[in-house]
Amino acid sequence: MKKKSKFIMIGAALAAMTVFTATAFAYTPNTEGYDAFKAVLKANHTSGATIESATVNGSFTVTVDGETVLNADGSAKMGPAGDEHIVSGDFGFTLMGVERSGSLYSNGDDKLYFVDRTHDLHYQVINLDDENAGGDREWSDKDDFQDRPMNKAEEALLDFIVGDLKDNFSVVNQADGSKTIGFEVSKEEIPLAVRLLMDAASSEAKAGRAHAPAEHKEWERIKQLPFFQGLEEIDLETQLPELTEDVAIEHVRLQMTVDANNELQGLHGELGVSGKDETGASRLVEIKGAGEFSGINATTPDVYDPVGKSVGTIDAKTFDDRR
Repeated sequence: MKKKSKFIMIGAALAAMTVFTATAFAYTPNTEGYDAFKAVLKANHTSGATIESATVNGSFTVTVDGETVLNADGSAKMGPAGDEHIVSGDFGFTLMGVERSGSLYSNGDDKLYFVDRTHDLHYQVINLDDENAGGDREWSDKDDFQDRPMNKAEEALLDFIVGDLKDNFSVVNQADGSKTIGFEVSKEEIPLAVRLLMDAASSEAKAGRAHAPAEHKEWERIKQLPFFQGLEEIDLETQLPELTEDVAIEHVRLQMTVDANNELQGLHGELGVSGKDETGASRLVEIKGAGEFSGINATTPDVYDPVGKSVGTIDAKTFDDRR
C-alpha cells in the first residue's frame, strides 16, 4: 500500500530506538540510573499479575521540520468484569488541521461500540471474533518467551552494543520516595550497530517501495465512514516525507517517573530522525509520546448503553482480506 510506505522509515527508526534503549536500559552495569531502572523492571514484572484495573492517559505528536503534522491524545480505562475485561476510552487527533474525536467501548461480551463524536454517530462492530481480530489473542498466548533469562552470549552482545552509554542514565530521588529516571543520547553517541540497522532499514524500505501494492480494499471501505471523510484529502506525500537517503537518528530522550514502590507512573519519549527525501531535500522528523498511569486497581471503565440511541453497524468481516 503506497501510503503505508511513508511510515516505513519512521517505523524502522522506532524499531531501532526500541532495540537500542532496551539494550541500554537492561544491561548497563554499575550505575545509579541503571540500578534504579532495573528495580522498576523487577517491581513491575512482579506486580503485573496483580493489576486488575488502571487508567492510562497518553499523547502523541509528529512534527516535520518544526511544523506539527499530527497531534493526538486519549484516555483509556481498563477493568475486570467477571472472567472478562472491559475497556473504555476517549481519543482525539488533529491531522494537518483536520480534527476528529471519538470513543470506544468494549463491554467484555464480544461487543465493541464506536462513537464518532465529531459527527454524533454511533456504531456497533459485529463479527469481531478471533479470526477477524488478526489473531491478537494467539500472539499474547505466545508472549511467555519474555520470561526466559538472557544467556551469556546474548548478554555479551548487548554489552558490546551499549559500550559507554551507562553514563547517559540519570536518576533524581524525590522527598516522597518517588524517582525520575532519564536517558538521553545524541547523534554522535548512537552506537555503530544501530546506525547499521538504520542503513539496512533504509535499503529494505527502498525494496518495499518497488513492490508496493495498490491501496487495500479495506481502506477504501473504511474511508466511506463520515469519521474518515475529509482525511483522504490530506496530501501525506508532501506533509509526511519519506526519508530515502542519509537516514540517521538525531536524538533519543526517555524519562520515567516511578513511585516509592517502583511502580511506573509516567513515561515520556522523544525521537528525532533526519534524512533526505526523494527530492534530495534534508528533512527532520520528530516523534514525541507520553503516557501517565493512575487508578491502579481503582478504575471502573465506562459502559456503553445503546438504549435510546440510533446505532449503526460496522461488519469486521468486510475488512478481512482473507475472505
